[in-house]
Amino acid sequence: MQSVFYSIVLILLLLCVVLVLMREISHPKVKLTPGSIPKLNLSEIDEREDYFAKLMSKITPDYYWRVSHEYVDFNHATIKRMHIDELSADLTLFNAQRRCSDLHSAIYRYYDNLRKRCSEGEKVPFADIEVLNLRQCFDEFSHDAYPALVALVWPHLHRPEVCLENV
Repeated sequence: MQSVFYSIVLILLLLCVVLVLMREISHPKVKLTPGSIPKLNLSEIDEREDYFAKLMSKITPDYYWRVSHEYVDFNHATIKRMHIDELSADLTLFNAQRRCSDLHSAIYRYYDNLRKRCSEGEKVPFADIEVLNLRQCFDEFSHDAYPALVALVWPHLHRPEVCLENV
């Protein structure tokens, strides 16, 4: 009985040795040297992100993000607390809020489209239609739409008219 047991253990041991040898033969060892370590080429991705960041910093007005955050805070403090009946009762208020919301959404939509195009490697020029539309949205939102909405909700905070002759 012992001889059967020892012969089975011996066969299993030989089988393990054969499997290990076959594995070593099929997967030769590669010595990793510092020069042969595969590196990801991140320079292209970094260059694309840098180009997008430079493009956005050149076309975005310095004051835009402050105005955008003010709009979001204003929206949560006033418009979101109104009932739909209050908002729809005053048609000018409803249209002003819709205009601000549409412009704010358009800015982020153009921003995402430009980011996608830059990440695909396209060099978007300043004369591109989306860049021009984005600039127009920045200006219209910051100078016209948002101040008009604030003037409707809080008339005492209406931006005063500035006469250029007096400046």
